[in-house]
Amino acid sequence: MDIIITYDIEANGGEAKNSAVKEALKKEQYFDYFTITDQSGIKTTHYLPNTSLWKKETTAAIAKADLLRVAKANGAVVERLLATQFVNWDSIPGKAYVKKHL
Repeated sequence: MDIIITYDIEANGGEAKNSAVKEALKKEQYFDYFTITDQSGIKTTHYLPNTSLWKKETTAAIAKADLLRVAKANGAVVERLLATQFVNWDSIPGKAYVKKHL
């Protein structure tokens, strides 16, 4: 099943640690966007909120374990998280994220 996970990194970890965690998870086939095609054949890319990712063919328990492992490896502390099936959704597509240069 497809799983969506949303989380917060402890505030003192800062944006840099969140970015490191997110990029590491993306290397493990997690995504921060998805593309759908409507009945007319029009494709729309939907961008998830900043600390939300999804993955195909996994479980909520595995997604949680992945996040906690990756956070620890990057010196980040997960403050809260929710992992659940990615079904029956509605969204505002949003725009692609632009990486900030610090």
